[in-house]
Amino acid sequence: MEAPPVRETTTILLVEDDPDTLRAVARHLIRMGHRVHTASTGAGALQEAFRCGPDLTLALIDIRLPDMDGTEVWVRLNRQLMGIRGLFISGYDPGEFPDLKLDRKEILFLPKPFEASQLDKAIQDLLASR
Repeated sequence: MEAPPVRETTTILLVEDDPDTLRAVARHLIRMGHRVHTASTGAGALQEAFRCGPDLTLALIDIRLPDMDGTEVWVRLNRQLMGIRGLFISGYDPGEFPDLKLDRKEILFLPKPFEASQLDKAIQDLLASR
């Protein structure tokens, strides 16, 4: 029998404008042992990232936000916190976002709706790419 994967506790910024999705994903991440900070707008995400500082390891970002695209949030976060990993979530096709460079090891895309196991695997993959 295979041993379960080692789960790393990390600080995650969850940026999602749908309150139900935000609550459900945050609850799951907390159950998995992660420290979770949330925001429902791009501006809120940048403020929360500033508060987290260098402890922030991963940003889980909805691509469509009310005040800016998630790709813009990512660019600003990446400038502020070198080495952060990004997991984009969206019901839209990633091809609709030319600024989303999915050929980089620090970025993954997860289409909505997704299962908790898919989210866990994506996070593990991003953490392993450091």
